[in-house]
Order: sequence, then C-alpha cells, then structure tokens
Amino acid sequence: MIKDAKSYWDHYYSEKSFAQGKAPNSFLHSMLGRLEGKKVLDVAMGEGANAVYLAQKGFQVKGFDISKVAVERALELARATGVRIEAQTADLDLYLFGIMEYDSIIMTHFRPTNPRYYTSMISALKQGGTLLIDSLGVPDMSEAIGSDEGYRNPYFSSNEVLRHLAPLRILFYQEGLVDGHHVVQCLAQKPTDKDAAKLKLFDMSTKGKDAESSKHMELAEKLFKK
Repeated sequence: MIKDAKSYWDHYYSEKSFAQGKAPNSFLHSMLGRLEGKKVLDVAMGEGANAVYLAQKGFQVKGFDISKVAVERALELARATGVRIEAQTADLDLYLFGIMEYDSIIMTHFRPTNPRYYTSMISALKQGGTLLIDSLGVPDMSEAIGSDEGYRNPYFSSNEVLRHLAPLRILFYQEGLVDGHHVVQCLAQKPTDKDAAKLKLFDMSTKGKDAESSKHMELAEKLFKK
C-alpha cells in the first residue's frame, strides 16, 4: 500500500484515466444557477471535468490537485474542449487560498483531513460567495481507512460538513442515497457584513469555544430549516 498522498494519487490517475468520465459532477450541474459570480476555485480538482465544465459555462476557473498526472490531464482536457483554465500541482497543506478572492469554491469527492482548511476556504470566499461540497458518506465506506491514509478518505460522517460550515448560511444540504451511493451534498453561502452582524455567525475566533460553537451550529441549523 502506498503511504504517500502524492504517489498514491499519481498512481491512481496513471492507472485510471478518466475512470469517472469527463462529464461534470451531477450535483454541481444541478446547482450551477445558484453559484455566485464568475471566479471559481476547484479544490482537489482531479482530472478537471468540473473545471472544464464551469469554463464552458463562462466561469473563470482556477484549480489545484496534489497529483501532477491529474493536473496535466485537466489542462489537456481544457485544450481539447477549447476553453482555458488555470491549474497547478499543489498540496492542500501548502496552498495559499488568499483572502476574499473567489465568488465560489467547489470541492467534490474530497474530504479535508484538517478542520483548518475550511477556515481557509471560507476566508477565500468573497462576501456572499458560495461553497459547494459533494462527496460520499461513511455508510458508503467498504473498507477501513487508517488515520495515516486520510488522503484517500472521501467519506464524511453525519452532520460533519454542517459543523465545519457553521459560519455560513446553508442554502442546501442532504445526506442519503443517490444513484446507489450514500452522498453528502451541501451548498453554503458566506454572509455579507450585514448578515454577519445580524446573525452573529461570522466570527472565526469562536472556534474551539464550546458554547459559542454550539450557538453557531444552532443558527446554521435554523437557516437550513428555512
């Protein structure tokens, strides 16, 4: 078993070229009209099917992945499709997200191993920006994955995404079976200054304070139920 994230994913993409096809993620397709703005970041972009799809729809797309093989394939797909994307090989641990740089961020079939990455993504969103997440749920897991192999674990536990995105307004959320797989799907929006002041949601310094974090979660769940 390969124990290094870069080696693992380079091997994976070398062995399985476009194993999931070149069509975009179905949840992304269904939520396209709800994405904010035109500047999008694709986190852990893989072979670029989503990035190329968004570029075809007029978005300005930047993406990154730890696998050089995947990124090269994404750029080849963009050229073959006649669109332009920015793509680079980068480890999430070292990637510089910037501050309020993107209108939308998408992350599909990928689960960050450290909660701080959510803070980085939220900071990288402009006010009113949207964050789309689509991955698998733990019930879909067919094998045990050790903590040292988190890089190949896309499985979210129940409500895990909601806990990490408590500072955001939840526009759509579901856990359940879709096409035979247990999925976790979410579309969330970063509040504007006015919304943040009203809801008292956007205070990243409250992370780690149980009472405040619980309140953030309660408010996020109330938004979800609306």
